[in-house]
Amino acid sequence: MSDEIVVKQSPAVESTASTNDDSSFDTKKKNIRRRRKIIQNLKCPLCESGVKTVTYKDVYQLKKFTSVRGKIISVEKSGACHRHQKMLKRAIKRARFMSLLPYSSNE
Repeated sequence: MSDEIVVKQSPAVESTASTNDDSSFDTKKKNIRRRRKIIQNLKCPLCESGVKTVTYKDVYQLKKFTSVRGKIISVEKSGACHRHQKMLKRAIKRARFMSLLPYSSNE
């Protein structure tokens, strides 16, 4: 009897060893979609008109800052400053809760 040790490689090891060629790998990079910023040099319409506070009772003013679907328009599109956008957000949410504004529209 001879004392020989036979080592067998598993099929997974054999397949990875044979596919280490650079030509077999896909070198395509994943296309990263970048979001464009809408840069509009808008001044805050509420600052220009001299509005100190925004209340939920002024529904006509709040409708100007909501879309047709009932969503709150972003700062980039409305041009509101940070302070007034925060007030608008609270006022619109309160007006929705009081049923003065719809949460969404059926259109």
